[in-house]
Amino acid sequence: MPRLVSLFLTLLLVGTVAACGAGTAPQLKVLGVERGDLATSGRHIKLFVEVVNHDRRPMRLQRLQYVFGSDAAYARGEVALERTVDAGSAVVVEVPILLDGDDDHLGSDEMTLEGKLFTEQDSIVQSYAVRARVDRSGTAAAVAQP
Repeated sequence: MPRLVSLFLTLLLVGTVAACGAGTAPQLKVLGVERGDLATSGRHIKLFVEVVNHDRRPMRLQRLQYVFGSDAAYARGEVALERTVDAGSAVVVEVPILLDGDDDHLGSDEMTLEGKLFTEQDSIVQSYAVRARVDRSGTAAAVAQP
């Protein structure tokens, strides 16, 4: 009998921990791309990304690791986000990017954003895979997946 009680309590604890850590994946949407001035090693752009928290608890955005570009221009990096998204709310974050490659073809090709979004809820850090195709107008929807 003590073994059965111990097993029950262990399963209850595991279920509780799993439920606490299981949050709703945030939704990402690329709102636009702002082109900047030419730099010596590429072109500066700003990527504007909306992050929506569908969960019932606030979510703290930590960082975004990304690869962004096309065959003509490319960038890899990480940006600290340090923003809180309230439950059921959205925030827009700015991702500064320095593209390497052929500046003359920037915007003529479809570009792709891939990476990982790191968030924290209730002291639990999670990462979500992110992928979006950005068309010539600079907008596209992206989905974050645990």
